[in-house]
Amino acid sequence: MALAEAGGAAIDRQEPEALVARVALGDREAFADLFFACSEPLTRLCRRLLGSDEDAKDARSEVFLRAREALAGYDPARPFRTWLLAVAAHHCIDQLRRRAVEGRLFDAADLSADALPSAAPSPLGSALARERREQLLAALDALPPRHRAPLVLRYFAELPYDAIAELLGVRARDVGVLLFRAKLRLREALSEGGLQ
Repeated sequence: MALAEAGGAAIDRQEPEALVARVALGDREAFADLFFACSEPLTRLCRRLLGSDEDAKDARSEVFLRAREALAGYDPARPFRTWLLAVAAHHCIDQLRRRAVEGRLFDAADLSADALPSAAPSPLGSALARERREQLLAALDALPPRHRAPLVLRYFAELPYDAIAELLGVRARDVGVLLFRAKLRLREALSEGGLQ
């Protein structure tokens, strides 16, 4: 169960849940295996939410420390990856709030469904095609955190609306409005780059 030798070989293919059980028994090697098994999706989520590789690596380390401390509260009936990504999302949202670049991430005016323009096809589904993935991710990274966060939480972390609402401190019914507006901003960024 130890890590594979250098050279890019993958670690043992144990499911994270099995590694968690070993970690709970005090197996230090299992925690290292768990870190490497979950590191990539965790780093991707943090990168998408925080907007930089350096911040993502710092967040990943902090999330694993928090996860290790909170492991006693993990419910084995839930998938570990989902639980860990939720811990990461909480941490990243806290980081975004601390930055206070825009004062508040979400204004009440942004959540008003009254002023929504008509619905149009989502660029997210069509833009995830292989040839446009890099452009989509670049446009997503360029969005301000208040628009990037709902998209990343929904489509990268695959969190349900109620979990997104809790993380962002809004009502569950407002998550749809946030996602709609974020998709419009993403569509604008993509069309400005000549991708539509």
